[in-house]
Amino acid sequence: MYKMPSEEPNNNDVNINLECSGQIFTEEQLAKRYGYPRDNISTGTKLKIFLKDKLKCSRERAKRFITSLVPILIWLPQYKIKSYLPGDLIAGFTVAMVLLPQGMAYSMLASLPPVQGLYTSFFPVILYALLGTSNQVSMGTFAVGCIMVGDVIDKHVNVDDYCKQTITTSQPINSMVSSSETWETTSTTSCNDLYMERRIELAIAICLAVGVIQVVMYILRLGKVTMYLSEHLVSGFTCGAVFPVLSSQIPKLLGIPVQKYSDPLSIIYTFIDMFSNITSINWATVIVSTVCSVVLIVGKVINVRYYDRLPIPIPWEVFIVIFSTIASYYGLLYENHGVSVVGDIPTGFQLSVPDSHDIGSVMLESIPVAIVIYAIEISLAKMFAIKSGCEIDSNQELMAMGSANIVGCFFSCFPCAVALSRTAISDEVGGKTQITGLIAASIILTVILWIGPLFESLPEAALAVIILVNIKGMLRQFERIRGYWEICKLDAITWLVTWACVVFIGVDIGLLIGVGFELITVVCNTQTANGYVLGEIEGTGSYKNVKRYKTKGKSDRNIIIFSYSGPLYFANLERFRSQFCKSLGFDPTRSSATSKERQGNSKKSSLSGVQNEGFTLESANSNEEKDSGINTISSTNSLETNTNINSSVQADSTVMSSSFSDVDIGSEVTHVILDMSACSYIDNGGAKLIKSVFTSLKALDILFMLCHCNESVRKSLGFVFKTGKPPFFFSLDGAVSHARGEILLNIDDHGNVIEDTNVKRIGTLF
Repeated sequence: MYKMPSEEPNNNDVNINLECSGQIFTEEQLAKRYGYPRDNISTGTKLKIFLKDKLKCSRERAKRFITSLVPILIWLPQYKIKSYLPGDLIAGFTVAMVLLPQGMAYSMLASLPPVQGLYTSFFPVILYALLGTSNQVSMGTFAVGCIMVGDVIDKHVNVDDYCKQTITTSQPINSMVSSSETWETTSTTSCNDLYMERRIELAIAICLAVGVIQVVMYILRLGKVTMYLSEHLVSGFTCGAVFPVLSSQIPKLLGIPVQKYSDPLSIIYTFIDMFSNITSINWATVIVSTVCSVVLIVGKVINVRYYDRLPIPIPWEVFIVIFSTIASYYGLLYENHGVSVVGDIPTGFQLSVPDSHDIGSVMLESIPVAIVIYAIEISLAKMFAIKSGCEIDSNQELMAMGSANIVGCFFSCFPCAVALSRTAISDEVGGKTQITGLIAASIILTVILWIGPLFESLPEAALAVIILVNIKGMLRQFERIRGYWEICKLDAITWLVTWACVVFIGVDIGLLIGVGFELITVVCNTQTANGYVLGEIEGTGSYKNVKRYKTKGKSDRNIIIFSYSGPLYFANLERFRSQFCKSLGFDPTRSSATSKERQGNSKKSSLSGVQNEGFTLESANSNEEKDSGINTISSTNSLETNTNINSSVQADSTVMSSSFSDVDIGSEVTHVILDMSACSYIDNGGAKLIKSVFTSLKALDILFMLCHCNESVRKSLGFVFKTGKPPFFFSLDGAVSHARGEILLNIDDHGNVIEDTNVKRIGTLF
């Protein structure tokens, strides 16, 4: 049993009850006096109670379930027509003017027909308005999502295979074709049709796969999976995704034919191909691109400069689509100058059924697509929810997006996403609810049913300009690197690694590498945590690092307070052990082993003297005590042993002081306190290490104490310390006061405090 100093208290001593001073409570005392009693319920019983509660049926529960599944049933009855409808009408029209050109333009990023983008701008928007919990976000197409979809499709479809197959199987048997030029045109058109049809089939398969994945995530309550996608990782990813867009759209601005690549380093191959064909620039296409770029850039500047004076932002994208289509149609830019145009835009809807084989082939590759578009959506939803004061249900957002994609796949849609530009416009012009989305969808519906064919002469260069001008803001994310570097260098490195992998390896693989690298940085942060000795700052009662603050080190030379700023697990056990030994000035394990060896030698010499002298009264007493189960050592031998132990510790400290000592402590240490306030968790290896330290220090007559342990850490250590355990103090003040002798507590060999309502305190805590 560890005994406290036996000096008598002076007249100023006061008797206190443990209940009156929280600083001197151990964790056991605190839980016993103030904790709520715990019910010892088995796991099976808990499971039964849980299932009974969840499966209980009532009218109220059914109503809550339906309204949570279809949130429009909650906010639509409370819709304020006079307050909300004017803003929603203006926002809906404005968003539609942006959604229309973006839908056709972003569809080209996936190398799909523009009409697929119109479908994706209609059906998912309606489904999200019914099931979503955000009032502001604008569902439809988005550049990053389209790039990822196109990247998946490119891995399964090769245009060369389809064109070669068409040429070899479609050649006529007889020689009735008199014009080789006509045959070449027919062959090229046929192979392009088959190639595009195959891409659409895979796009709708990806759409269904993404929807299923998101619904499964909703069922499993994985709405917080985006916590693994940090801000700096998403920033690096979205900025890196801009460069595949540039490589795919710049040739369209110049009218240069390039081959489509999907392998790693594809961006380099694309630019090499583009520069090798630089002499085949279509100057009519360049003129269209230049005019559209000037108009759109100047228009964006006007919108920003006169933002306060304009009732709504001017939809310059719509003007470009309209006027470039008119110029292309009446100027015969396609027929006379070879300017690439959108081509056939059918009216009405195209029903589709995904092929089961295609779904299976793209399922794994659709997981990153599902997670990324959800991460972007939930980030924007929460950002705008702060301004409007609405609540976002992250799991319900999964259901909304998943349902939108599942329904959309049967109408030739590709995976939907949320765009920041449309969402910001909706919020700026006064959009209050998802009525904005329904109004925008109704305008898109008129284009799909009737107006679509009017845009068949729209130049692809005009859509490429809309894409590049609208994503230029993503390139400004390079400005964030400096801030990341100043705050946390690992965050900046993660940004750069993610960006480089997305640009040079691929969008999906780059994202996986970025997430893996980010997790490695988390491990490195916890693995490289530092431990240090704490000391009390005089007059403050606070304990700080002795290397950075002037502390009362001389008055507490026999007390070592060690704090470790991180969890204790298998990856940093050796680092913790080395820093702990450095703080003590000696290795407790080696010192205790040396003391035991010398103690054994001392016992041998003592027994040898007894045998030489024959049977004595001392040996008889020793035998009697041995029979009764009590082993004692004579006062001489005890003194000898303690001298050996202290000399062992001092010798070991002298040897190790050059490499371990933070402060000059040597053999004066009587108490060691481990502050666990920064330890969030401890694993099996960490718990065994703590037990080893406690056992070694106990053999050296040094009391080892712990403080500020959270409940999970204490529970883990409780399984390791089954017989004897160190005292767990509620606060560092209580542990230090006990070590100083200011609080007289009796602690038995099992680490339990023997309570006494007349416990005495000597001096003060501070």
